[in-house]
Amino acid sequence: MPIFAPSIIYVDKKSQNKSDFFWLVLLSINIGNMRISSLVLVLYLLVNITVSAQVTVKGKITDQNGRGIEYVSITVDSLLAISDAEGNYEISVPNGHVSNMIFHHIAYRPYQLPYDVYKLGTQNVQLEENAYELSNVIVSNKALKEKSISHKGLKTPGDVSFKNIRNSIYEIGPVIDNNKDYMIKNLNFKVEECTYTSCTVRIIIYEINDKKFVPVQHRPIYIKFSDKSQFKEHTIGVNEEIILKKNHTYYIGVAVVSTNGKGIINFPAYLRSGYVRNLSSGKIKKFPATLGISMRGLVW
Repeated sequence: MPIFAPSIIYVDKKSQNKSDFFWLVLLSINIGNMRISSLVLVLYLLVNITVSAQVTVKGKITDQNGRGIEYVSITVDSLLAISDAEGNYEISVPNGHVSNMIFHHIAYRPYQLPYDVYKLGTQNVQLEENAYELSNVIVSNKALKEKSISHKGLKTPGDVSFKNIRNSIYEIGPVIDNNKDYMIKNLNFKVEECTYTSCTVRIIIYEINDKKFVPVQHRPIYIKFSDKSQFKEHTIGVNEEIILKKNHTYYIGVAVVSTNGKGIINFPAYLRSGYVRNLSSGKIKKFPATLGISMRGLVW
């Protein structure tokens, strides 16, 4: 009878002051005289509790028409907060952090506030929309075939989990290498368990170019889950033209941007090359196991 080691768990506890470290764990499966081993990832955040003076900054982030912008990342050094679905935000900056406050969303130009401005407290911010450059890949008039672009990988024991967080400071997902040009039509993944009353997950596809992560879509893909979303396969249609070019490398980043209450969301884990990427610092760690996402699209 197979014997499995403990599950893969990504635990991400909300804290403005924290240090983090990663563990690689060797999973061993004993079947008769055969021993199969695989490396999997455990991510654990060690929360450092400190008491110090701090500046609390709050406000609303809007576009040029006054509409609130959902899920904007706000960073000061290694600190991260994310606005809610209406653009409201709040971030506490401990004493000693005096770097610019940066507001970032892939559909808008980054905006910075100097310390001397945001230390005053309430700050409403207006972002300017990014100019969107269409792909220079030319799609021919011939009939295009829809096919699988990438598979999830080999299923491994355990899950990729986000537990008791308001939002994650990490993106997690697979790395994709292409041997043809593709236009993405849909993404598919499974939620193993969700105990949050509500939970919003964001997906951004990046091209990796000289160690830089450049989004290839104009707006993120958001998927809302609840405690009724458990044990389900989800196929998400893509509403804009997203082209993956031949011989280029891409990364599918998945992050939790909003939750309601305490809980956990689990995705099945797969043996496939992937990254864990810090949304604040941009630092990445490469691992042989990640959550499973497959894609279908048009190929020419």
